[in-house]
Amino acid sequence: MALALLADRWARARGGSVRAFHVDHGLRPESAGEAARVAGWLAARGIPCRILLWRGPYPSSRLQETARAARWALLEAACAEAGILHLLAAHHAEDQRETVAMRAARRSGPDGLAGMAAIRETARVRILRPLLDVPKARLRATLEAMGQPWIEDPSNMDPRFERARLRGTGAGPAPSLVAIARAGAERSRHEAALARLAARIVRPDPTQGRLELDVRGLEEAPEELALGLLRRAVATVGRGRWPPAPVAVERLLAALLAGAATRRSLGGALVNRRGGLLWLEPERRPGRALARDPGPALVGAPFAAMLLEGPDRLCKIGEAVSGQARSARVPVERVAPAGRCRRRPTGEGPIP
Repeated sequence: MALALLADRWARARGGSVRAFHVDHGLRPESAGEAARVAGWLAARGIPCRILLWRGPYPSSRLQETARAARWALLEAACAEAGILHLLAAHHAEDQRETVAMRAARRSGPDGLAGMAAIRETARVRILRPLLDVPKARLRATLEAMGQPWIEDPSNMDPRFERARLRGTGAGPAPSLVAIARAGAERSRHEAALARLAARIVRPDPTQGRLELDVRGLEEAPEELALGLLRRAVATVGRGRWPPAPVAVERLLAALLAGAATRRSLGGALVNRRGGLLWLEPERRPGRALARDPGPALVGAPFAAMLLEGPDRLCKIGEAVSGQARSARVPVERVAPAGRCRRRPTGEGPIP
């Protein structure tokens, strides 16, 4: 609610507008009434709100993870249907700290410990999280100053879910937002280097869902970048939920560098070296249709949109980016890099 009102005020001051989407997961009897109340509050402030329904199937385990994936799918589809490029999410400072704490408990690598990115590109939208360094108390104070009621989601305190248990125990010191922002900046630099390498040595074939990589470019690249690009290439072509295991990609790169035969199946992709090119194409198994939609593994892949959407879609995205940048009089290049948190004054008062 705070994000919707702040975004609306920002957009109106620049001659623009916002549209709200509310996902009703249908997991509680009260959810439909709450969704209607939220839509009514927003409508009273001149903000159109569309309620998106998720009606399962509900799994017996990993319910929050499944609901989260369904929520993003519904939001991205609604944005694509409405011609919306920028999708804002209201994750705040406590959400960021909790995310990093949970990833640290799982011994996540540097990318995971960088937390949620402030800017994330998918094949359909650009996801923006402008409140990552804002404490939840300031958002509550902002709503109180605006005279706007809100609804607390009881699932946020449901001990069945890991994040709620973490809130209840407060186990361990809270990760520093400054440290998270630094890690995010380093991740952004790594992703930018990967994008430059991909632009130079990757050629996609959207009609076949295939990628061709220049082997010499992989050989000349720093090992960290070559491994990262191979992992993302396999994940993109194989449509896997997660990228392949690092050790499997390390074996693939070692075989390439040694000039050995590299024909193999990896992460749902067929990998085959043909002269100076490494071909990756989807593994077509009997009874398995070729998926057309990107999975979570594709996030950050520098060529995912190119492969999955095709040149026409990319042109439309480029036109939309340029048009929105012109209307806001802000060059595209000035958008903050992913993972960076903008510093705001500390305190618990409303956001001015």
